[in-house]
Amino acid sequence: MNRHALPTVALALLLLPPGCSGGHDDSSGPKVEPETCTPVTSGSWGGATAFVETTDDWGLTDVTGVHYEAGDLDGDGYPDLLVTEGNTNVRDDYPTTRLRFVMMNRPSDSGGRTFVDETEASGLLVARDGNTTGTSHNFYVEGDVDDDGDIDLFAGRYYDAGSADATGDCSEIYLNDGAGHFTLAASSDICIPEGYPTSAAAFTDYDGDGTLDLWVTGWYVEYGASYEGAQAHLYHGNGDGTFTDVTDAGGLKLKSGTTSDYLDRDVRRPSYGATTCDVNGDNLPDLISSSYGRAWNQLWRNDGGTFTETGEEAHFDADTDLDYTDNWAYECYCSAHSCDPAPADTCNGSFDSNSWTPGFDDQPARLAGNSFTTVCADIDNDGDNDLYTAEIAHDWAGDSADRTQLLTNDGNGIFTRLDNDTDGLARKRPRNGSWNEGDLFAGFLDFDNDGWRDILLVQSDYEDTHMWLWRQTSAGQFEEVSDATGMNQAWPSGLAIADFDLDGDLDVITGSSTARSGTPWTTHKTHFYENQQGGNYVRFVGLPVGAKVEIEAGGQYQMAEVNGGYGTFGITNDTVAQFGLGDVCMVDTVTVTLPGGESHSFEGKAGNKAVTLEW
Repeated sequence: MNRHALPTVALALLLLPPGCSGGHDDSSGPKVEPETCTPVTSGSWGGATAFVETTDDWGLTDVTGVHYEAGDLDGDGYPDLLVTEGNTNVRDDYPTTRLRFVMMNRPSDSGGRTFVDETEASGLLVARDGNTTGTSHNFYVEGDVDDDGDIDLFAGRYYDAGSADATGDCSEIYLNDGAGHFTLAASSDICIPEGYPTSAAAFTDYDGDGTLDLWVTGWYVEYGASYEGAQAHLYHGNGDGTFTDVTDAGGLKLKSGTTSDYLDRDVRRPSYGATTCDVNGDNLPDLISSSYGRAWNQLWRNDGGTFTETGEEAHFDADTDLDYTDNWAYECYCSAHSCDPAPADTCNGSFDSNSWTPGFDDQPARLAGNSFTTVCADIDNDGDNDLYTAEIAHDWAGDSADRTQLLTNDGNGIFTRLDNDTDGLARKRPRNGSWNEGDLFAGFLDFDNDGWRDILLVQSDYEDTHMWLWRQTSAGQFEEVSDATGMNQAWPSGLAIADFDLDGDLDVITGSSTARSGTPWTTHKTHFYENQQGGNYVRFVGLPVGAKVEIEAGGQYQMAEVNGGYGTFGITNDTVAQFGLGDVCMVDTVTVTLPGGESHSFEGKAGNKAVTLEW
């Protein structure tokens, strides 16, 4: 939605906290005064350390993992934490072997907050076959699938055709009793008995019927055996925790991606990320698949329940750099063959002369990126959702390999790729030999509550990798503040962003990668980075996944869309809409638009608290 065309349908009843009066002017009733609030003076980063690691204080010392999801599982208002180790083909053997943790956010003896381990009591160790000591699920995404007001869970299982599996587990839905205790829903289409390499998932309401649906993507059908990617699936929610596969009916079915037809647009590609959001402003969520293997990303436009792939026309599929002459495999191929165009350099011995296939490796379909996470949110406060793609890239692949990049929206779902060198997002690479950029997880957050979203990137698995934080100084312009803010952890893995202590600023949780040589970590240690900034804010709770919240505060416009998981292996950053307000604390107008277009407006919302909106 364009900010210049805000809906103005007002509700007769404004939902305000007890004791507060609304600003709605009803000439047929008594006049009421608008809400008021007192601004706070902290916030808006001034150069001091913003984040302090308080892992021990939060009870996370012995919690290990690589995937994190934040959300209020028990309805007390505080985000809880799900942690998984990510092992694919073994189960927990609780309490001897711990592959997942359910950490509930509770009051601490010192008067603050801490996480309490309630994994066993949660029910998430119970498998379909009756085993009660663990499952082999790899990650979770959160959403209310049975419309009873609490967060249920999709538990994703990665299992490809080449894996040995003795568990029999498949992807499942766990239903919440409202207190953070889960039971398995009836089995439905999301369980693929022959196995499916589930790499990502996101809840959405693609048809606007008020019941959550599910978008699931998969990696290679059999990693190392062929180029064939798994078919992504769209599941329609039935409202009781069961789902029906509507992939074919939605026009999402693609053909098998064997080597012979891999270069075609309508082929399945291995995906490492699932994201859903409205990119063209029609109040219908679109579907994104972040492709691996130097392959085109896919953007499926929602045409009212059926979908059209628009990645190329939206400029989302890949960047425009197709110069492969600096690819080391090409250079080594050319050392033994006549090449036109000529390579940029001579072979350095890293590849043999048969590592390049002319007519295949030099085609656009093989010159894109290794995309893991696509973040979707309004970064520049102009009323439409922008995108940020986190990519793995290698020196050997040359400049044709796509890099992590910010894409801004024109309001109609057509994107412009910003230049990292001019928007402040460029990074220096190590020059002592080859380099790798392991950009896996990412998120937008307004860490200093100045009203502009910033970018947090989790770069992992290779030497010289660490977390990166860029502060947005004006629309589309950034300064790198990783070291200065305390967010420069080496070799992180996983990401959860939420206001865990409800003090108004957003905290960050990540883990520790032990992949490859050179890592400083021996375990997947969890790290809690507590934000010290404070500042003026407002948090809207009680909204369904896919709802858009638009606010005007102190002359500044912002928009957020409530998400039901995104990116690689189920990043979930709480199912709320939270905004930094800069120097003010009064929100002048609020507009909420539900999937499908139903819209409601509110006035006079005081900030520095949570505002509950019920439907």
